[in-house]
Amino acid sequence: MRTVWLALLVAGLGACAHGNPKPQTILEMHQTNDWAYDRGERLYAALANDVSRIARKNGRAATLEQLAEAGYTCEYGEAHEDYPEPAVVCTRSFATRACQFDWEVTVTSAPKRADSIYTTDVDFRRDCVNTGLDWPEPVRSAIDDGLAPAEPPL
Repeated sequence: MRTVWLALLVAGLGACAHGNPKPQTILEMHQTNDWAYDRGERLYAALANDVSRIARKNGRAATLEQLAEAGYTCEYGEAHEDYPEPAVVCTRSFATRACQFDWEVTVTSAPKRADSIYTTDVDFRRDCVNTGLDWPEPVRSAIDDGLAPAEPPL
C-alpha cells in the first residue's frame, strides 16, 4: 500500500514539473490563451514565441496552412530572383460584444532556401468596452460608447 502512495506522489510531482504542454499548431495557440482577459504583455509574448517556434518547426508551407486554418487572411509580397518566396502578412480579426481583437503575423523566408522561415513578426491589439483591457494602449473608439452601460436615470 505504501508503494502505491509513493508511486502516486512521484507521478503527481512529475506532472507538475512539466507544466502545460506548448501548443503545436497556430489554432491550438489561439485556443489555449484567454485573449479577452489575460494581460496583454503575456498574450503578445505567447503569440510571438509560439508562432516563431511552430513556424521554425514546421516550415513555411505548413505554417501558412495553419494560419489559414486558424482564420487568418494572407497577402503576399513580390518575389525576386534572390527571394523566390515573398514575404507574407497574415491578419485575423475577431469581435465579441466586449472586445475587438486583431492579430498580425509576418513571415519571411531565407533567400534561396525553399520552405524555410527566416523571420516571424507578430502584432496583437485588443480594443474593449471602456479602456481598462485595451492593449497595447487605451483606445477611445465606438465600442466604448456603443456598448458601455447606459447612464442611470436621474
